[in-house]
Amino acid sequence: MRPILAAVAACALFLAPGCTKIAARDFIREGNTLYANGQYREAIEKYNEAEKLEPDLVTLFWNRACAAESIVLKIKDPNQLVDRKVFTDLALSDFKTWLDRAGNDVTDADREAYLNHRLALLDADERCDDLLSYFLEKHNQEPKEEGWYTRISKQYDTCGRNKDAEQWLVKRTVDFPTNPRAYLSLAIRKLEQLYPEPDSGLQYNGNLSEDERLALANEAIALLDKATMIDHKFIEAYVYRSIAYTQRQLARRYGDDPTQNTAHENLNMILAREDGMSAWRQQKAICDIKVEPECPTDKAPEGPCCMLAPRPISAEEEAADAERKKAIEEEIRLLESGEAEAEPGKGKGKKGKGQGSK
Repeated sequence: MRPILAAVAACALFLAPGCTKIAARDFIREGNTLYANGQYREAIEKYNEAEKLEPDLVTLFWNRACAAESIVLKIKDPNQLVDRKVFTDLALSDFKTWLDRAGNDVTDADREAYLNHRLALLDADERCDDLLSYFLEKHNQEPKEEGWYTRISKQYDTCGRNKDAEQWLVKRTVDFPTNPRAYLSLAIRKLEQLYPEPDSGLQYNGNLSEDERLALANEAIALLDKATMIDHKFIEAYVYRSIAYTQRQLARRYGDDPTQNTAHENLNMILAREDGMSAWRQQKAICDIKVEPECPTDKAPEGPCCMLAPRPISAEEEAADAERKKAIEEEIRLLESGEAEAEPGKGKGKKGKGQGSK
């Protein structure tokens, strides 16, 4: 018998350690080929065979973890959630085994890769509590790192715990009171509740009452006011404050005919015009911060310019509204104090569909 054949025969008969390593690596190579072809379950079977022969081969744990992770990321069918959990557990276990056994050979890049895989798996298998525990632990380790507040808030939202999510944004404004972006993030969250549902045909969230919409808009405006007090050139705050004023304008209830409105409705008509002017002024402020002139209306602009819409009302109309507002507020004060009585039928006529009519 030739020497090579004799060696092979010896491996087959006595399963020498060197022979099992060779066989194990052959299984890993076969698994890698299957993995490259997208045959992840079959690849895992090959890696399992390799582990039986050579359980100390560190590489097989990383490879098997990647194959299991690929299966997890592909599962979208709710009927396969049990399967998803099994492969998630396998991937998490194998990634951790690889990290532990690699020892001193592990680099910072390896640790970051391990962490990214772990978080991706927890997210894919919707393990909210595990993710929250991780992010909260990171926050405790790095309490001065502001980014964790936003990340924790997003994770609470993903877990359906919206009140907790908002509380973390509030906490951010308390712990980082000099950062205008902290107030911006919380203001945007308030405004998102005012946005219309897709295909509703509305400019606002029709599921909320006028009072609820006014309250949310006011909260957003107050937060954005704080942001611009810190940084008066913070353009994003002006953008969202314009949106907030517009939403507040849309929440004002009134009719077209002042003679058929109540005093409160006539006041809302004026307040709505004030909101419209306030929204316009936010846009004007952005142009001023950018030092851009208004774009010409009769020719093409020669350079950067401010695409600003015309004033909603003239300066004269604004002044007249201010006087009218004082008179209406006095009328309301007298009515509420009982010093005057409402005119018979006041406010009971049919309303037109003005901007704030409902």
